[in-house]
Amino acid sequence: LTNVSCIGTEREALLKFKQDLTDPLRRLGSWTGKGCCEWEGIQCNKKTGHVSKLNLRNPCDGLESCSLGGKIHPALNELKFLKYLDLSFNDFVTHQTQKSLTSLHKLEYLNLSFAGYGHISNQLSNLSNLRYLDLSGWMESPSSAKNLRWLSTFSNLKYLDLSYASLVNPKEWLSPINMLSSLEFLILTGCDLEDASASLPVNFSSLRFLDLSQNSMSSSIPPWFQNFSKLEHLDLSENDLQGIFPTIILENSQWLKFLDVSSNRMEGELLKNSSSFCNLQVLSLRSNKFSGRIFNAHNGALNSGRSNLKTVDVSDNNFSGHLPDQFENFKDLVFLDLSQNSISGPISATLGQLSSLRILNLSFNNLSGKIPENIGLLSNLEVMDIGNNQLDGILTQIHFANLTNLIVLNMYSNKLVINVGTSWVPPFQIQDILMSSCKVGPKFPNWLRTQKKVLVLDMSNASISDEVPHWLSNVLSSIEELDLSGNMLRGNISRIIGKKMPLLTQVSLSGNNLSGKIPNSLCMSDELSFLDLSKNQLFGRLPQCWRKSQAFLEWISLGDNKLNGQIPSSLCHLEKLKVLGLHKNGLNGVLPKCLQQLDLEILDLSDNQFTGRVPLFNNTRSLEIIDLGRNYFTGDIPLQLCHLAKLQYLSLNHNNLSGCIPHCFNKFSRMWENSTLYFRSTGGFPIMFNTKGTTRELTSTLPYLFSIDLSSNRLDGQIPEGLTWLARLQNLNLSQNRLVGKIPLDIGNLKYLESLDLSNNKLSDEIPSSISNLHFLSCLDLSNNNLSGPIPLGNQLSTLNDQSIYRGNNGLCGPPLLKVCPRDEPNDMGKRDDQNSSKDESNEGDSIIIWFYSGLGPGFAVTFMGFCAILHFKKSWRISYFR
Repeated sequence: LTNVSCIGTEREALLKFKQDLTDPLRRLGSWTGKGCCEWEGIQCNKKTGHVSKLNLRNPCDGLESCSLGGKIHPALNELKFLKYLDLSFNDFVTHQTQKSLTSLHKLEYLNLSFAGYGHISNQLSNLSNLRYLDLSGWMESPSSAKNLRWLSTFSNLKYLDLSYASLVNPKEWLSPINMLSSLEFLILTGCDLEDASASLPVNFSSLRFLDLSQNSMSSSIPPWFQNFSKLEHLDLSENDLQGIFPTIILENSQWLKFLDVSSNRMEGELLKNSSSFCNLQVLSLRSNKFSGRIFNAHNGALNSGRSNLKTVDVSDNNFSGHLPDQFENFKDLVFLDLSQNSISGPISATLGQLSSLRILNLSFNNLSGKIPENIGLLSNLEVMDIGNNQLDGILTQIHFANLTNLIVLNMYSNKLVINVGTSWVPPFQIQDILMSSCKVGPKFPNWLRTQKKVLVLDMSNASISDEVPHWLSNVLSSIEELDLSGNMLRGNISRIIGKKMPLLTQVSLSGNNLSGKIPNSLCMSDELSFLDLSKNQLFGRLPQCWRKSQAFLEWISLGDNKLNGQIPSSLCHLEKLKVLGLHKNGLNGVLPKCLQQLDLEILDLSDNQFTGRVPLFNNTRSLEIIDLGRNYFTGDIPLQLCHLAKLQYLSLNHNNLSGCIPHCFNKFSRMWENSTLYFRSTGGFPIMFNTKGTTRELTSTLPYLFSIDLSSNRLDGQIPEGLTWLARLQNLNLSQNRLVGKIPLDIGNLKYLESLDLSNNKLSDEIPSSISNLHFLSCLDLSNNNLSGPIPLGNQLSTLNDQSIYRGNNGLCGPPLLKVCPRDEPNDMGKRDDQNSSKDESNEGDSIIIWFYSGLGPGFAVTFMGFCAILHFKKSWRISYFR
C-alpha cells in the first residue's frame, strides 16, 4: 500500500476542531505539522488519505483531569469520509453537537457516551449508515427522549445504547426500536422503564444482547420476552420484577450464555429444570425469592452432562437441599456463590475437582460436617468463604497444601479447629483472615509471621491464651481492620499497635489481659473509625494528641481498664464521634465543657470519679444513651436534658445530685407510646444495667431497652406526673432519694414497665390502684416509705407476694402483708372485691360503715345494711348523705 499524507481540507478542519477545545493534559499535543494521519487518535485510509477514524475517548476511565472540553466545531463536517467517531467520557459543550455531525454520511460508528449533556434531535437521522450508536449518559432530561422516531431510519443499526436516558413512555421508545430489524445489541440501563408494556407487539427476533438493568419495572416479565430465539445475553437485574420467572425464555433461547435477574423479587424453582442451563456460562439469581433444591445431578439438573457454567451466583435466596456430589460436571466454574440460603448437609469431596475455581462462597447456610482435605487442591482459589455454618472438625496443613493464590480466608462462626505445626509456612500470602469463633489457640499462630500483606485480621474469640509475639506489629503494618477481642492475650499493647498504622480503620482488642499505656500512635491513624480497647489492664492517662484530621473516628470504647487522669480537651477535636465509653476506670476531674458540643449518640462515663455538674448538652440532639452513674456529680439535673428527644436510656445513679426531678422529662418522645421505634445497631457496645436486684451487661439487646435510673442521690420534691407519659419505659428506679408526696395516680400508664423501684424515699398516701395495670411488672420495691392504706390487688401484682416489697411502710395493710385492713375484718370479708373495683365510690362508704357498726351496735345491723344498700346503688343519695 502506498503511504499518502492527509487531505489538506481535513487537516484544517481538525485544527479548527482542536482550536475550540480545552486540553489540560495536552492529549492533542501531537496535532502539529502536515502529517495529520500520524496524529494522536487519527487514522486515515491508506489508499485515499482521507481521515476514516477519530478516537478521542478519555483514556483515564472518565476522570475529569483527562477530559477534553469546550465546543465541538462545525468544521468536523468536513471529514466526509469519516467512518468511526468516538468522543466518549469527555466534557463537551453539546448544544451544537448535532450540527457538527450532520454531514458525516459515511459514519458507521458513533460513540458520544458520557461526553456531555444535551438533547439528541432528529438531526442525527442523516447518519443513515450507522451500525453502532452509543448515546448513554447523554440525554439530560425526560424531555430529551420524548421522540425517538428518528431511530427508525437506521436500518443497518446493530448496536444501540441509550442508557440513563429517561424513556418514560413505552410507546415512544419501544415502537421505533422495534422497527430496527438488524438490531443485535440493545442496552437500556437506568432508563426509568416503569412500564415494560406487555400489551405492545414486539419482535426482537434478531437480538443477541439485551440489557434492561436498573430500571423500575415493578411488574412481571412481559410475554414478548419469549421471542428471543437468538438471545445470548439477558440482563434484567435491579428492576423490582415480581412473580415466577418464565422458564420458557430459557427453553426458547438455546444460545443463551448470560442470564442476570439479580436484585428483584422473582420466585419459583428455577433450578428444578436446569437442563436449560447447559449452554449458560453466567447465571446470577442473587437477592430474589427463588426456592427449591440447589443443583442436584441425580434429579436431572445436569442431565446434559458437562456444564459450561463459569459464574454461578444464587446468593440471598431460599434454596435448600444438599450440595451436589458431582462437582466434576462443573469443570469450567470460576465463581461460585451459594451464600445466604438454607443449604444443608456436608461439603462434597468432589469440590476439590473444580480446578478453575477462583471464588467460593458458601457462607450463611446450614452446612455441617467436616471440610474435605482435597479442598487444598484448588490451586487457583483466591477467595474461600465458608463462614457462619455448622461445620466442625480439624483443619490441618493438608487443607491448605496447594492454595497458592489464596488472598481471602473466611471461616468465622463455625466449630472448626485449626491445627497446623509451629514451623508451617503457608503457600499463600493472605490479605483477609476471618477466623472468629474458631479454635486457633491456645498458642498464637506462628504461621502468621510469614504473611506480609495482611489487611484484615479477625481472630476474635479464638481460644488464644498466650503472650503477644514481638513480631506481630510488623505483620500488621498495613492492617486496615483488626479484631483480636475475646481471647486471653497478655503483654504490652504496644506489641500490637505500637507503631504507626496509616491504613487502620477498625481495631478491637477488648476482653484480653493487655497492659501498658494507650499508644499515641493511634492519634496518627487518620482513617480510624472504630476503637475498642475495653476490658483489659491498660493504665495511665488518655492520649492527648487527638486531631481534627481524624475525621472518621466515630467509636471509642476504653471502659473497664485502669486508666486515670482527666478527659483531654483534644478529644473534642473528633467532630464525628458518636460513641464514647470510658466506664469503670479511675478517671477524675471535671468534664471538659467542649465535650457537650459533640453530637454523641452514646455516652458512658459510669464507675469513675468525675466531679462537677452534669453536662448541659446544649448543642446535641442525637443522644440516645447516657450513663453517668457511680461518680461524684453534684448540683441539679439540668433542664437541658429534656431537649434530648431521642433519649431512651438515662442513668445518673449513685451521685450527689440534688433538687427536683425535672417536670419536662415528659419530653423524651422516644419513650412515648406512639413513637416510631428505631432500633439502631450499637455494634455490641456494653452497658452495665442494674435492675431486679442484679447487675448485668447488655450488648446486643441494648437498643431495645428504655430505662431511667436516678437512684442513690439526694433528689427531693415530688415524682413528676409527666413521667407517666413515658409508656415505653421498662425500668424506673428512683430509690434512695428524698422524694415526697404521692406516687403518680397514672403510674399504670407505664404499661411496659418490668421493674419499678421507689424504695427508701419519703413517699406517702396510698398506692394507686392503677399499679395493677402493669402486666409486665416482675420486680417491685416500695419499701421504706410512708405509704398507707390497702395494697392493690389483681393482675400481675398478685404474683409479687414478697412482703419485703412493702416493708418499712407501717400504714400499709392487706396481702401479701399479714396486717389485715380494717375493712377486711371477718364481718365484712365478702365485700372486699367490690370495694377494690369501685374505690372512688365505696372507700369512703367503707369507713363510715365501720363507724356505724362500732357506734350503733349489732341491734341495728339489719336496718343499717338496708340503708347502705340504698346508698350503694343510688350514687346521688350517697354523695348528698356523706356531704
